Amino acid sequence: MHTLRHSGNRERSLAVFSCLVLTTVFLLTACGSPEEKSDAQSDVDTSDVYTMEVRKDRLEKDRYLLTSGSTPIRASDMEMFKGLAYYPVSKDFVFYTALEPLDEPAEITIATSQDRPRQMLHIGALPFEVDGETHRLQVYAPKDTTDGNYWFIPFTDATSGDATYGGGRYIDIEDVRADSVFLDFNYAYNPYCAYNERYDCPIPPAENALPIRIEAGEKNYPLYSGH
Repeated sequence: MHTLRHSGNRERSLAVFSCLVLTTVFLLTACGSPEEKSDAQSDVDTSDVYTMEVRKDRLEKDRYLLTSGSTPIRASDMEMFKGLAYYPVSKDFVFYTALEPLDEPAEITIATSQDRPRQMLHIGALPFEVDGETHRLQVYAPKDTTDGNYWFIPFTDATSGDATYGGGRYIDIEDVRADSVFLDFNYAYNPYCAYNERYDCPIPPAENALPIRIEAGEKNYPLYSGH
């Protein structure tokens, strides 16, 4: 599940292959940082379709970044780029939850890294519980849904600026048909400005600063681990 639609670069979730195809693609095309290789080359439980779907998505994203004419990776970085870095897939960071909607969606302005504010609708919050404590992430949606119905969740957490990108990460929930959804941090991803500062990226609002460590999803961009 993959950013706000800027310059046509919003990433989308990818089609799921069968277990057999997933296994074949996974074993033949796994590439990336040492963290990814360690995760990818561990014993593969072919009955764990969920984990394989997440890994497949990651491999497809690496392939896109390496081969697409629209890749945000700098041309000067392409020779060194071997793939993105991720936490191992963990079902501990998948939460089945339901939207706590506002009485009426509120039009808001989200600041961006290039000071080009975006207009969005604040529609409510998604609660989830970690170690007995409830946290909430505010949820936003596009004002114009002609290009798709999705929820946009920008956030920071206690890993931001350390193991993960300091500007925060995003989660998209696509094709929303009901208020009950999976909030899946394994699909948390970096904005394109983590790879290339020329991009304009929404900045997570203060209310989505989680005080806990979300050790799931995408980590720092390997070529700029301190940025």
